Amino acid sequence: MSRPITIGRRIGFDYGEKRIGVATSDSESILVSPHATILNDAQLEVKIGEILDDVRPTYVVVGNPKHLSGLESDKSRSAMTFALQIRKKFAGPIYLVDERYSTVSSSNKLRELGISEKDGRSIIDQIAAISILEAALQNERAGSPIGEII
Repeated sequence: MSRPITIGRRIGFDYGEKRIGVATSDSESILVSPHATILNDAQLEVKIGEILDDVRPTYVVVGNPKHLSGLESDKSRSAMTFALQIRKKFAGPIYLVDERYSTVSSSNKLRELGISEKDGRSIIDQIAAISILEAALQNERAGSPIGEII
């Protein structure tokens, strides 16, 4: 059964070594939309700050790319480091959300839309961020833990 959730926007990040996908919800958390793909470069903290100032989320989720076995991976540790960067700019709740299948799911969505992998590179990270944020919202509506809190 779905539970009402607090009004306010949410933001999801799909962390990658080169690019980071960003997705946001509307204030009622009914719609999740792509927001941006940002480069993971020397300006990352500035970009994060600008996005957070623009969105003003009630919470942030970061995809946690665990191994299929559920164990932590090197990428999981990188995602945690990224979440700690966000912490410098955001005092609210930050959650790590299991994203083991988000990339596969995102690739499937691109294929369904008839978009080639090459043409989809610019948006696949945003699609993965949408999957991560939608999973968090499903958990929130169900009264389950949103993710692992930082």
